[in-house]
Amino acid sequence: MFWLLPWDDENHVKKHAWTVYAMIAANVVVFVLVVMRLMDADDASNAALAFGREYGLLADDWRWHQFMTANFLHGGVEHLVGNMMFLLLFGDNIEDALGPIGFLLIYFLGGLAGDIVYVHNNVGSDVPTVGASGCISAIAGAYCVLFYDRTITVRIMFIVVPILTFGAAAVVVVLLWFGLDLWLTLSGAGQLTGEGGVNYVSHGVGFIFGVLCGVIARVHGVMRRYERLPEGGGWLGYWPHDLERRHRRARFRK
Repeated sequence: MFWLLPWDDENHVKKHAWTVYAMIAANVVVFVLVVMRLMDADDASNAALAFGREYGLLADDWRWHQFMTANFLHGGVEHLVGNMMFLLLFGDNIEDALGPIGFLLIYFLGGLAGDIVYVHNNVGSDVPTVGASGCISAIAGAYCVLFYDRTITVRIMFIVVPILTFGAAAVVVVLLWFGLDLWLTLSGAGQLTGEGGVNYVSHGVGFIFGVLCGVIARVHGVMRRYERLPEGGGWLGYWPHDLERRHRRARFRK
């Protein structure tokens, strides 16, 4: 089986992405705890179904806590690993540029926006949806705008063996993975169709949200400051508009 694996980008971060690492750790810990809980159940299959309906997001019978809990649940190891790889690939750059607060706002609000549209437009669906893909799509959308001209290394894999490695522009790689979800969301007006089992509506809306955040950040001058200044403004990264003035004052005092 041949498949594509985005591996690394050329845009090395200036600071460690501790918030991204914490989110990855939280998703992994939740996955392990859920698996352990289900393994202890007398009927693992029914227990998994009941757990999914309680903590996954149900468009037909949603509850408020599901908009948060569903983002930390995953349908299997492959689902978890794939999401965490994309989160690490794109998330560290977003945290580096926008700071931990900016990263978390895009992550959770992007996921929430996707879930709200999904619930609103898919009344009648009684299949719980789980995963952080909507949140990560928002991060990818912001990355597509803020780091569109960077190069991402992509590997063509045969099962687990790399066959060919090449570089591609970040905007091309991002659209390669998220473009179909975006098109399906727009063409279907937010209604989930087909039997693929993928909630591409949350993905598509999350991606749009991230793109809008990226555009706002660029207009606000975040990337100009990111490329010119040695470090950002702590929790807000390069978002503060007076960051350049602060750096000039700091150099003058020295």
